[in-house]
Amino acid sequence: MNGTIDNATVQLLDELAKVLPARGQVLIIPHDYPDPDALASSAAIQLLLAKRHRLRGKIVFSGIVSRAENQEILRHFKYALLPLQQCPAGGQKCPAIFVDTAPWRGNVTVPPFARPVAVFDHHHGRPRAQDGVLIDINPDYGATSTRAWECLQAAGIQMPKWLAAIMAYAITTETFDFTRHATERDIKAYTLLLGRCNMKILGQIKNAPLPRAYYSYLAEAVTNAQTYGRVAWTHLAAITQPEIVAETADLLLRMERIMWAFCTGFTEDRLVISIRAEANNLHCGKLLRALIGRQEGSAGGHEQAAAGYIDVSKLTATERVQRRDALEAKLLEKLEGRLSDTARPLLSSGA
Repeated sequence: MNGTIDNATVQLLDELAKVLPARGQVLIIPHDYPDPDALASSAAIQLLLAKRHRLRGKIVFSGIVSRAENQEILRHFKYALLPLQQCPAGGQKCPAIFVDTAPWRGNVTVPPFARPVAVFDHHHGRPRAQDGVLIDINPDYGATSTRAWECLQAAGIQMPKWLAAIMAYAITTETFDFTRHATERDIKAYTLLLGRCNMKILGQIKNAPLPRAYYSYLAEAVTNAQTYGRVAWTHLAAITQPEIVAETADLLLRMERIMWAFCTGFTEDRLVISIRAEANNLHCGKLLRALIGRQEGSAGGHEQAAAGYIDVSKLTATERVQRRDALEAKLLEKLEGRLSDTARPLLSSGA
Protein backbone atom coordinates (compact mmCIF):
# COMPACT_ATOMS: atom_id res chain seq x y z
CA MET A 1 0.00 0.00 0.00
CA ASN A 2 1.30 3.48 -0.88
CA GLY A 3 0.71 6.79 0.84
CA THR A 4 -0.17 7.87 4.32
CA ILE A 5 -3.28 6.40 5.90
CA ASP A 6 -5.89 9.06 6.63
CA ASN A 7 -7.28 8.59 10.15
CA ALA A 8 -10.59 10.14 9.07
CA THR A 9 -10.92 7.49 6.35
CA VAL A 10 -10.16 4.73 8.86
CA GLN A 11 -12.93 6.13 11.05
CA LEU A 12 -15.25 6.19 8.03
CA LEU A 13 -14.58 2.50 7.47
CA ASP A 14 -15.39 1.78 11.09
CA GLU A 15 -18.67 3.66 10.73
CA LEU A 16 -19.44 1.73 7.55
CA ALA A 17 -18.98 -1.56 9.36
CA LYS A 18 -21.69 -0.54 11.85
CA VAL A 19 -24.38 -0.15 9.17
CA LEU A 20 -23.50 -3.28 7.17
CA PRO A 21 -25.07 -6.67 7.82
CA ALA A 22 -23.01 -9.44 9.41
CA ARG A 23 -23.49 -11.67 6.39
CA GLY A 24 -25.28 -11.91 3.09
CA GLN A 25 -25.64 -9.58 0.14
CA VAL A 26 -25.36 -5.81 -0.24
CA LEU A 27 -26.64 -3.92 -3.27
CA ILE A 28 -24.36 -1.31 -4.85
CA ILE A 29 -26.40 1.27 -6.75
CA PRO A 30 -24.77 3.93 -8.99
CA HIS A 31 -26.75 6.66 -10.72
CA ASP A 32 -28.81 5.85 -13.81
CA TYR A 33 -26.81 5.60 -17.05
CA PRO A 34 -23.57 5.15 -15.04
CA ASP A 35 -20.47 6.96 -16.24
CA PRO A 36 -16.83 5.90 -15.65
CA ASP A 37 -16.72 7.39 -12.15
CA ALA A 38 -19.90 5.59 -11.11
CA LEU A 39 -18.72 2.30 -12.61
CA ALA A 40 -15.21 2.47 -11.15
CA SER A 41 -16.25 3.53 -7.66
CA SER A 42 -18.98 0.86 -7.59
CA ALA A 43 -16.42 -1.80 -8.42
CA ALA A 44 -14.11 -0.45 -5.70
CA ILE A 45 -16.92 -0.65 -3.14
CA GLN A 46 -17.64 -4.22 -4.20
CA LEU A 47 -13.97 -5.09 -3.66
CA LEU A 48 -14.06 -3.41 -0.25
CA LEU A 49 -17.14 -5.40 0.79
CA ALA A 50 -15.57 -8.67 -0.31
CA LYS A 51 -12.12 -8.22 1.17
CA ARG A 52 -12.87 -6.34 4.40
CA HIS A 53 -16.37 -7.51 5.33
CA ARG A 54 -16.74 -10.87 3.54
CA LEU A 55 -19.99 -9.67 2.01
CA ARG A 56 -21.36 -10.30 -1.47
CA GLY A 57 -21.82 -7.08 -3.40
CA LYS A 58 -24.17 -6.82 -6.36
CA ILE A 59 -24.05 -3.78 -8.65
CA VAL A 60 -27.57 -2.88 -9.81
CA PHE A 61 -28.27 0.01 -12.18
CA SER A 62 -30.97 1.56 -14.35
CA GLY A 63 -30.62 2.89 -17.87
CA ILE A 64 -27.98 1.74 -20.30
CA VAL A 65 -24.23 2.03 -20.80
CA SER A 66 -23.85 3.18 -24.38
CA ARG A 67 -20.86 5.50 -24.75
CA ALA A 68 -18.02 3.68 -26.52
CA GLU A 69 -15.46 4.29 -23.77
CA ASN A 70 -17.91 3.11 -21.11
CA GLN A 71 -18.71 -0.05 -23.03
CA GLU A 72 -14.97 -0.70 -23.28
CA ILE A 73 -14.80 -0.35 -19.48
CA LEU A 74 -17.44 -3.07 -19.16
CA ARG A 75 -15.43 -5.31 -21.47
CA HIS A 76 -12.68 -5.36 -18.83
CA PHE A 77 -15.05 -5.37 -15.84
CA LYS A 78 -14.67 -8.46 -13.65
CA TYR A 79 -17.84 -7.90 -11.64
CA ALA A 80 -21.37 -8.49 -12.85
CA LEU A 81 -23.68 -5.53 -13.44
CA LEU A 82 -27.35 -6.36 -13.19
CA PRO A 83 -29.95 -4.12 -14.87
CA LEU A 84 -32.70 -3.22 -12.45
CA GLN A 85 -35.41 -4.66 -14.66
CA GLN A 86 -33.78 -8.09 -14.34
CA CYS A 87 -33.91 -8.06 -10.54
CA PRO A 88 -36.60 -10.28 -9.01
CA ALA A 89 -39.48 -8.34 -7.48
CA GLY A 90 -40.71 -8.80 -3.93
CA GLY A 91 -38.94 -10.39 -1.02
CA GLN A 92 -37.17 -8.77 1.91
CA LYS A 93 -35.45 -5.41 1.57
CA CYS A 94 -31.73 -5.68 0.90
CA PRO A 95 -29.14 -3.27 2.34
CA ALA A 96 -27.88 -0.91 -0.35
CA ILE A 97 -24.90 1.43 -0.79
CA PHE A 98 -25.48 4.34 -3.18
CA VAL A 99 -22.36 5.31 -5.12
CA ASP A 100 -21.75 8.57 -7.00
CA THR A 101 -25.34 9.51 -6.16
CA ALA A 102 -27.77 9.53 -3.24
CA PRO A 103 -31.23 7.97 -2.86
CA TRP A 104 -32.91 11.38 -2.73
CA ARG A 105 -31.31 12.63 -5.95
CA GLY A 106 -33.36 12.55 -9.12
CA ASN A 107 -30.65 10.84 -11.19
CA VAL A 108 -31.05 7.40 -9.63
CA THR A 109 -33.86 4.85 -9.65
CA VAL A 110 -34.25 3.47 -6.14
CA PRO A 111 -35.46 -0.16 -6.24
CA PRO A 112 -38.39 -0.88 -3.92
CA PHE A 113 -36.39 -3.74 -2.41
CA ALA A 114 -33.41 -1.54 -1.50
CA ARG A 115 -32.80 -0.34 2.06
CA PRO A 116 -30.17 2.46 2.02
CA VAL A 117 -27.34 1.96 4.51
CA ALA A 118 -24.60 4.18 3.05
CA VAL A 119 -23.97 6.94 0.51
CA PHE A 120 -20.64 7.75 -1.15
CA ASP A 121 -20.82 10.81 -3.40
CA HIS A 122 -18.96 14.00 -4.34
CA HIS A 123 -21.68 16.06 -6.00
CA HIS A 124 -23.03 19.30 -4.63
CA GLY A 125 -26.38 19.19 -2.89
CA ARG A 126 -27.70 19.32 0.65
CA PRO A 127 -27.33 15.91 2.35
CA ARG A 128 -30.42 14.46 3.99
CA ALA A 129 -29.72 12.78 7.30
CA GLN A 130 -31.39 9.40 7.62
CA ASP A 131 -31.35 7.08 10.61
CA GLY A 132 -29.05 4.13 10.11
CA VAL A 133 -27.54 5.54 6.91
CA LEU A 134 -23.87 6.51 6.66
CA ILE A 135 -23.61 9.71 4.59
CA ASP A 136 -20.22 10.48 3.04
CA ILE A 137 -20.72 13.34 0.58
CA ASN A 138 -17.78 15.64 -0.06
CA PRO A 139 -17.80 18.05 -3.05
CA ASP A 140 -14.13 18.78 -2.36
CA TYR A 141 -13.31 15.56 -4.21
CA GLY A 142 -13.12 15.74 -7.97
CA ALA A 143 -14.30 12.14 -8.29
CA THR A 144 -16.05 9.57 -6.15
CA SER A 145 -13.40 7.13 -7.35
CA THR A 146 -10.81 9.11 -5.41
CA ARG A 147 -12.77 8.60 -2.20
CA ALA A 148 -13.25 4.90 -2.96
CA TRP A 149 -9.50 4.58 -3.60
CA GLU A 150 -8.77 6.16 -0.22
CA CYS A 151 -11.07 3.62 1.44
CA LEU A 152 -9.22 0.72 -0.19
CA GLN A 153 -5.91 2.26 0.85
CA ALA A 154 -7.04 2.67 4.46
CA ALA A 155 -8.31 -0.92 4.48
CA GLY A 156 -4.97 -2.21 3.20
CA ILE A 157 -6.55 -3.71 0.10
CA GLN A 158 -4.50 -3.92 -3.07
CA MET A 159 -6.70 -3.64 -6.11
CA PRO A 160 -6.29 -5.66 -9.30
CA LYS A 161 -4.65 -3.99 -12.25
CA TRP A 162 -7.84 -3.90 -14.33
CA LEU A 163 -9.65 -1.96 -11.63
CA ALA A 164 -6.72 0.42 -11.17
CA ALA A 165 -6.88 1.20 -14.90
CA ILE A 166 -10.63 1.89 -14.77
CA MET A 167 -10.32 4.06 -11.67
CA ALA A 168 -7.45 6.06 -13.18
CA TYR A 169 -9.52 6.69 -16.30
CA ALA A 170 -12.54 7.64 -14.19
CA ILE A 171 -10.62 10.28 -12.25
CA THR A 172 -9.24 11.91 -15.40
CA THR A 173 -12.62 12.01 -17.15
CA GLU A 174 -14.48 13.26 -14.08
CA THR A 175 -11.98 16.10 -13.60
CA PHE A 176 -11.53 16.75 -17.35
CA ASP A 177 -7.84 15.86 -17.10
CA PHE A 178 -7.56 17.84 -13.85
CA THR A 179 -8.73 21.10 -15.41
CA ARG A 180 -12.04 21.24 -13.49
CA HIS A 181 -12.86 20.69 -9.80
CA ALA A 182 -9.73 18.58 -9.27
CA THR A 183 -7.91 18.45 -5.94
CA GLU A 184 -4.54 17.29 -4.70
CA ARG A 185 -6.27 14.15 -3.46
CA ASP A 186 -7.43 13.36 -6.99
CA ILE A 187 -3.95 13.91 -8.38
CA LYS A 188 -2.41 11.70 -5.67
CA ALA A 189 -4.92 8.90 -6.28
CA TYR A 190 -4.43 9.07 -10.03
CA THR A 191 -0.64 9.05 -9.76
CA LEU A 192 -0.56 5.98 -7.54
CA LEU A 193 -3.23 4.22 -9.59
CA LEU A 194 -1.24 4.86 -12.74
CA GLY A 195 1.73 3.03 -11.27
CA ARG A 196 -0.49 0.07 -10.48
CA CYS A 197 -2.78 -0.16 -13.49
CA ASN A 198 -2.75 -2.21 -16.67
CA MET A 199 -1.66 0.41 -19.19
CA LYS A 200 -2.95 -1.59 -22.13
CA ILE A 201 -6.46 -1.60 -20.68
CA LEU A 202 -6.22 2.14 -20.03
CA GLY A 203 -5.18 2.74 -23.63
CA GLN A 204 -7.98 0.56 -24.98
CA ILE A 205 -10.55 2.50 -22.98
CA LYS A 206 -9.25 5.85 -24.20
CA ASN A 207 -9.24 4.69 -27.81
CA ALA A 208 -12.44 2.63 -27.87
CA PRO A 209 -13.95 2.12 -31.36
CA LEU A 210 -16.75 4.60 -32.05
CA PRO A 211 -20.06 3.47 -33.59
CA ARG A 212 -21.26 5.08 -36.80
CA ALA A 213 -24.20 6.62 -34.95
CA TYR A 214 -21.73 8.74 -33.00
CA TYR A 215 -20.71 10.56 -36.16
CA SER A 216 -24.34 11.12 -37.12
CA TYR A 217 -24.99 12.77 -33.77
CA LEU A 218 -21.81 14.78 -34.11
CA ALA A 219 -22.82 16.03 -37.57
CA GLU A 220 -26.27 17.03 -36.27
CA ALA A 221 -24.75 18.79 -33.25
CA VAL A 222 -22.35 20.80 -35.40
CA THR A 223 -25.07 21.68 -37.93
CA ASN A 224 -27.39 22.96 -35.17
CA ALA A 225 -24.68 24.72 -33.17
CA GLN A 226 -25.13 28.42 -32.39
CA THR A 227 -23.04 31.01 -30.62
CA TYR A 228 -23.93 34.24 -28.91
CA GLY A 229 -21.01 36.18 -27.53
CA ARG A 230 -19.18 33.71 -25.29
CA VAL A 231 -21.96 31.12 -25.18
CA ALA A 232 -22.22 28.13 -27.52
CA TRP A 233 -25.08 25.64 -27.65
CA THR A 234 -26.77 23.05 -29.82
CA HIS A 235 -29.63 20.54 -29.83
CA LEU A 236 -30.12 16.89 -30.82
CA ALA A 237 -33.63 16.01 -31.95
CA ALA A 238 -33.78 12.33 -30.99
CA ILE A 239 -31.07 10.39 -29.21
CA THR A 240 -30.72 6.86 -27.87
CA GLN A 241 -27.48 7.59 -26.02
CA PRO A 242 -27.90 10.26 -23.29
CA GLU A 243 -24.13 10.46 -22.86
CA ILE A 244 -23.80 12.16 -26.27
CA VAL A 245 -25.41 15.30 -24.82
CA ALA A 246 -22.66 15.71 -22.22
CA GLU A 247 -19.98 14.78 -24.75
CA THR A 248 -21.25 17.46 -27.14
CA ALA A 249 -21.28 20.13 -24.41
CA ASP A 250 -17.66 19.26 -23.62
CA LEU A 251 -16.74 19.65 -27.27
CA LEU A 252 -18.46 23.04 -27.63
CA LEU A 253 -16.67 24.44 -24.58
CA ARG A 254 -13.33 23.86 -26.33
CA MET A 255 -14.26 26.44 -28.97
CA GLU A 256 -12.03 29.49 -28.70
CA ARG A 257 -13.42 32.49 -26.75
CA ILE A 258 -16.30 30.40 -25.38
CA MET A 259 -16.97 30.56 -21.62
CA TRP A 260 -20.27 28.63 -21.47
CA ALA A 261 -21.60 25.71 -23.50
CA PHE A 262 -24.71 23.58 -23.30
CA CYS A 263 -26.46 20.89 -25.28
CA THR A 264 -30.03 19.60 -25.17
CA GLY A 265 -31.54 16.44 -26.59
CA PHE A 266 -34.78 14.48 -26.56
CA THR A 267 -34.54 10.87 -25.46
CA GLU A 268 -37.75 8.90 -24.98
CA ASP A 269 -39.86 11.02 -22.58
CA ARG A 270 -37.14 13.32 -21.33
CA LEU A 271 -35.47 16.52 -22.40
CA VAL A 272 -31.84 16.03 -21.38
CA ILE A 273 -29.44 18.94 -20.88
CA SER A 274 -25.75 19.31 -20.03
CA ILE A 275 -23.97 22.57 -19.19
CA ARG A 276 -20.25 23.33 -19.08
CA ALA A 277 -18.36 26.43 -17.91
CA GLU A 278 -14.79 27.58 -18.42
CA ALA A 279 -14.39 29.31 -15.05
CA ASN A 280 -14.55 27.46 -11.72
CA ASN A 281 -16.89 29.81 -9.86
CA LEU A 282 -20.01 29.79 -12.01
CA HIS A 283 -22.09 27.19 -10.11
CA CYS A 284 -23.48 25.16 -13.01
CA GLY A 285 -25.24 22.73 -10.70
CA LYS A 286 -27.11 25.43 -8.77
CA LEU A 287 -28.03 27.21 -11.98
CA LEU A 288 -29.53 24.15 -13.60
CA ARG A 289 -31.40 23.07 -10.47
CA ALA A 290 -32.98 26.52 -10.25
CA LEU A 291 -34.07 26.42 -13.90
CA ILE A 292 -35.56 22.93 -13.85
CA GLY A 293 -37.00 22.57 -10.37
CA ARG A 294 -37.96 19.36 -8.62
CA GLN A 295 -41.49 19.16 -10.00
CA GLU A 296 -40.43 19.14 -13.64
CA GLY A 297 -37.37 16.91 -13.42
CA SER A 298 -33.98 16.75 -11.78
CA ALA A 299 -30.55 18.36 -12.06
CA GLY A 300 -27.22 18.43 -10.31
CA GLY A 301 -23.51 18.75 -10.81
CA HIS A 302 -20.47 20.83 -10.00
CA GLU A 303 -19.15 24.36 -10.39
CA GLN A 304 -18.12 23.80 -14.01
CA ALA A 305 -20.32 20.93 -15.16
CA ALA A 306 -23.93 19.95 -14.60
CA ALA A 307 -26.65 17.83 -16.14
CA GLY A 308 -30.36 17.30 -15.74
CA TYR A 309 -33.59 16.42 -17.42
CA ILE A 310 -37.18 17.58 -17.75
CA ASP A 311 -40.04 15.10 -17.91
CA VAL A 312 -41.92 15.76 -21.16
CA SER A 313 -43.95 12.54 -21.22
CA LYS A 314 -47.27 14.41 -21.02
CA LEU A 315 -46.43 16.99 -23.69
CA THR A 316 -47.26 16.87 -27.37
CA ALA A 317 -44.51 17.11 -29.98
CA THR A 318 -45.18 20.82 -30.41
CA GLU A 319 -45.26 21.43 -26.67
CA ARG A 320 -41.95 19.60 -26.28
CA VAL A 321 -40.27 21.93 -28.73
CA GLN A 322 -41.82 24.95 -27.00
CA ARG A 323 -40.55 23.69 -23.64
CA ARG A 324 -37.05 23.30 -25.01
CA ASP A 325 -37.14 26.78 -26.54
CA ALA A 326 -38.29 28.22 -23.21
CA LEU A 327 -35.48 26.46 -21.34
CA GLU A 328 -32.95 27.72 -23.87
CA ALA A 329 -34.19 31.30 -23.56
CA LYS A 330 -34.09 31.24 -19.75
CA LEU A 331 -30.66 29.69 -19.73
CA LEU A 332 -29.24 32.26 -22.15
CA GLU A 333 -30.70 35.02 -20.01
CA LYS A 334 -29.08 33.59 -16.88
CA LEU A 335 -25.74 33.02 -18.57
CA GLU A 336 -25.63 36.60 -19.87
CA GLY A 337 -26.12 37.84 -16.31
CA ARG A 338 -23.28 35.65 -15.02
CA LEU A 339 -20.69 36.58 -17.58
CA SER A 340 -17.97 38.92 -16.39
CA ASP A 341 -17.99 42.60 -17.33
CA THR A 342 -15.10 42.02 -19.71
CA ALA A 343 -17.11 39.43 -21.64
CA ARG A 344 -20.47 41.18 -21.66
CA PRO A 345 -19.75 43.65 -24.51
CA LEU A 346 -19.29 40.63 -26.79
CA LEU A 347 -22.95 39.69 -26.32
CA SER A 348 -24.19 42.42 -28.63
CA SER A 349 -23.90 40.12 -31.63
CA GLY A 350 -23.41 36.52 -32.56
CA ALA A 351 -20.01 35.02 -33.17
